Amino acid sequence: MKNMCAALILLTLFSAVFVLLPTQIAIATTISSISPSSGFVGDAITVNGTIDTPNGFFTIKWNQTLNITQGQATDINVFVSFSVPQTVGTPSGRSVTVELIDDAAATVAPAYFTLYTKLIMNIETPAVPLQLQEGSTIPIAVNVTGGEGNTVYAANITVKDPTNQTYLTVISLSNTTTTGYGEADRTYPTDFGIKAHTNITGRYVVAFNKTVSKEFSVWLTDKSDYRRNETVQIRASGYKFSEAVMVRITFDGNPVADFPKNLTATTGGVVSLSWKVPLNATPGTYNLSIANATSGGSVKTLADSQDFDVLGIICKIQARNLESESVANTLVEVNNVASPNALVLAGRTNLTGWVRFNLDTGNYTFKAFVQNVEVGSRSENLSTDTELILPLRLVNVVATVETEAGEGVPFADITMKYNYTMRNNNVTSGVVSAQTNLTGKAVINNLFTNTTYKVEATRYGMLFNRTTLKVEFSPSSPLNLSLTLPSYTLNVHAIDSQNKSASGLQVRVYEWASGVTTPLLTDETGSSGDASFSLPFGRYPLRVFKGDALLNESVVNLFENPLNLTFYLITANVEVTVSAIDYFGQPIANVEVKIERKVDQEYKLVDGKFTGVGGSTVFVLPVGGDSRISVYMAGKLVGVKTQFLGADSGQVTFSMGEYVSIFGYPIETGLFALFSFLLLLVVVFLFLVRRRVMKAFGKTLKR
Repeated sequence: MKNMCAALILLTLFSAVFVLLPTQIAIATTISSISPSSGFVGDAITVNGTIDTPNGFFTIKWNQTLNITQGQATDINVFVSFSVPQTVGTPSGRSVTVELIDDAAATVAPAYFTLYTKLIMNIETPAVPLQLQEGSTIPIAVNVTGGEGNTVYAANITVKDPTNQTYLTVISLSNTTTTGYGEADRTYPTDFGIKAHTNITGRYVVAFNKTVSKEFSVWLTDKSDYRRNETVQIRASGYKFSEAVMVRITFDGNPVADFPKNLTATTGGVVSLSWKVPLNATPGTYNLSIANATSGGSVKTLADSQDFDVLGIICKIQARNLESESVANTLVEVNNVASPNALVLAGRTNLTGWVRFNLDTGNYTFKAFVQNVEVGSRSENLSTDTELILPLRLVNVVATVETEAGEGVPFADITMKYNYTMRNNNVTSGVVSAQTNLTGKAVINNLFTNTTYKVEATRYGMLFNRTTLKVEFSPSSPLNLSLTLPSYTLNVHAIDSQNKSASGLQVRVYEWASGVTTPLLTDETGSSGDASFSLPFGRYPLRVFKGDALLNESVVNLFENPLNLTFYLITANVEVTVSAIDYFGQPIANVEVKIERKVDQEYKLVDGKFTGVGGSTVFVLPVGGDSRISVYMAGKLVGVKTQFLGADSGQVTFSMGEYVSIFGYPIETGLFALFSFLLLLVVVFLFLVRRRVMKAFGKTLKR
C-alpha cells in the first residue's frame, strides 16, 4: 500500500513538471502554391511554401529524382524559382511531382506540375541588316521537349517558297530515352530534294509537323541598307550557265551611273557582282533588278527585284504634345530651308511618336500636321545622325465632373465641338468625346490650341451642363475643366392597396451604375405617405420596403426639378376577409384561419384568427403578395389555398362540405347524418307509440 502511494506521488510530480515545460508549436512543411502549375520544359516556375525549421535549409526535388535547387528559408518561409529541366511528359500533360524538403527535419511536402510535350524549331539566319541571298543554304534544327520516354519522333518539315511551291523532308529525331528530349538537323534546300531551291526573292515559310511555323527571306543583296562608300554584294541564282543577264540599279526611276550592266551567269547559274556606293550618292531607296537578256533564256516565276537603302544622315524625330507625351500618326514633312516650297520627304509617326528620315547633309525644316493643320515646326542643320524632339501645339484637357457636394461623378459623357482651319484655308468642324472614370475625371488628349470649344456634358443621354472653353495659342498643359452636376428634388408619394397614403414605409434610392446592393439614400414615408430626396441629376432605381419585404420598385430618370413620383403599392395594408361555410352554405364559427406570406421559397406565418358567429374574420396585413391561407377545425387542417393578396383580394371563402353548422357550432357531416337518422327513428317510434297509446285510450273510453 505504501509503495502504491509513493508511485502515485511520483507520477503526480512528473505530470506537473511536464505541464510546466514550454511547448513548441509544430508547423508542417507545406507547399502553398506552385506557379504556373502547368507548362513546358524551360519555363520558369515558382514554389511558395513553409518548412518546419526556422531559417533552416531546404531542397527542391523534381520528379522524385533530381535535387533541382537548394536554399535557406526566411524564418519558415520558402520562395524559390527554377526552370523546368528536360523531363518526360506527354501531349495531354503528365503530372510531375515537385517536393519541398526540410533538410533538418526531413519532412517532405509534395505538389504537382503538369508537363506538356513541345515541338521547337530554329532557323539560322543572319542578324539585321545582314540578309540571306539567292543560292544560300539555311540550317534548320528541330527538337521535342517533354516528349514521351524512349520514343523516336518523326519530323515532317515543309518549306513553301514565294511562289507557294512546297518542298518536304521527313526525318526521325533522336531517341528521347529518359529525358523526353529528341533532336534532328537538316539544311534547306540540300536535304529537301533536287527541286528545292532559294532562287527566288521573297518570303519562305517553314512548318514542323504542321504545328510550328517560322519563316526566312531571301534577297539579292547581302544587306538591307548601306552607307556611302560601302560595297553592295549582289548575287542571283537559278539561271543557266553562260546565260546573259542584265543588272539594273535605279534611284527614283532613273539608272545610277554605270548601270545597266550585262553579265554572264557562271557555273551553277549564278550571277554576282559588287557595287561601291559613291561618296556623293543621294540617300534614299534604290531598286535592284536582274533579268534574262538571252532570247529564250530563263524566266523566273517571280522577277529578281528588290529595294535597298543608301543611308546618308539618319534623322529620328519624336512628336510630343505640350504635356511632353508622344503623339502617334502625326504627319511630318521635311523641307530644305533653301527651297522651302519643295517637299523632300514625308512620314507619319509610329505608336511611340517616332518617324525616321534618311537625309543628306543640310539645313531642314520639319513641319508637323494633324488633321491637315500645322501644329509644330523646327529647323535643324544636319551633319551627323540625329534624334530630335518636335514640339506640337496640342494640349490635354482634364474634365472633372462633381456633384454640388464635391463628389466625383463617374460615367458622365463629355463632348467638345469645334471649328478649325486647315492649311488650304478650308474651315471644317470636329468633335471629340470622353467619359469620366470612377473618380469623375476624363482626359481628352491632343486638342488644338488657339481654338474655342463648345462643351456639352450628359449623363445617361441627358444634357446637364453646357459651357465654352477657349484655349489660348500657348496654354499650360493640362488644362482643367470643371463641370458641376446639379442636384434635383425627388418627391415620392406612396399609396397602399386601399388607395390611402401609406406611412411607415422605407424608400431606398440606389445609384444606377452601382446596382441595388447598397442604397445611396433612405427615407421613411410619414403620415401623408411622402418621402423626399435631394439627388444629383441622374438615373436611380427606387425600392419600397415594409421591414424586409419588397413592395415595389421602379427606375427614375431625375432629369427635371422637382420630380414627383407616386408609388402604387397593391400589397401594402391589404384587407382580406376569410369566411368558412358548411355543407349547406351556412357560416361556421370558431374556425382557425392562418395566413402565411411567401418569402424566397418558403412561407412564413403573418397572422392567425378565429371566425366569429358570422363565420368570417377580417385581416389587415401590412404586406400581402403571394400567400398561403390555411383553415383548421379543432386543430385539424381542413383547407388550404394559395393566392396573391393585394388591392383586389377582398373575400376568400372556404366551403367546408364535411361540416354542418348547428346553432353556429360545426358538426361533421357524417355525425350529423347519423344524428338525423336517429332523430328520425325516435320521431317514428314516438309516432307509433302515440298511436298505440291513443288506440288503447280510445278502447278504455268505450268501456
